[in-house]
Amino acid sequence: MSGVRVGPLAPEDLPRAAEIQATAPEAWSLSALEEELASPCGRLFGLWREGRLEGSAVFQLILDEASLLSLTLEPDCRGLGLGRRLLEESLALLKAQGAARCYLEVRSQNEPALSLYRRLGFEETGRRRGFYQSPPDDALLMELPLPG
Repeated sequence: MSGVRVGPLAPEDLPRAAEIQATAPEAWSLSALEEELASPCGRLFGLWREGRLEGSAVFQLILDEASLLSLTLEPDCRGLGLGRRLLEESLALLKAQGAARCYLEVRSQNEPALSLYRRLGFEETGRRRGFYQSPPDDALLMELPLPG
C-alpha cells in the first residue's frame, strides 16, 4: 500500500490518536495516552495514510516481553488490511528493541480482531471469564513468540 507508513507516535500525535481511540469500546483518553508515552515501558505506534494518522497501537515493553494494550483504526479504515500492517510493523519495531514475545487479551466475541491475531500466529493461552463489562464478555489471552 503506497502512501502508508507506520512509526512511533510523538506527543503532538496524541490528540488525533485519542480521537481514533474514542471509536473503540475500551477507549484510551488523551491523558492516558500521554502517561503511557511518558512511561519508560510505553511504546506507541501510529499508522499514517496519505499523511493522516488513521490508527494507533499501544504497547508496553518490559524486559523482553511486549504487551499489546490497544490497537484501533478509524472506522472507515477497518477491513482494508491496515490493522495487520500496523500490528506487523509495530511488532518488528518492538523486536528490534529486544522483544522476544508479545501478549494480548481480546474480547472473545471480537471476530475481526481474533481473525487478525490468529493469522499473525498468536495462540490462545487462557481465558478470563466475565472480564469485560460493557458489553459483558470473556477475555481471551493470546501470545506470539518473536523469534530472533
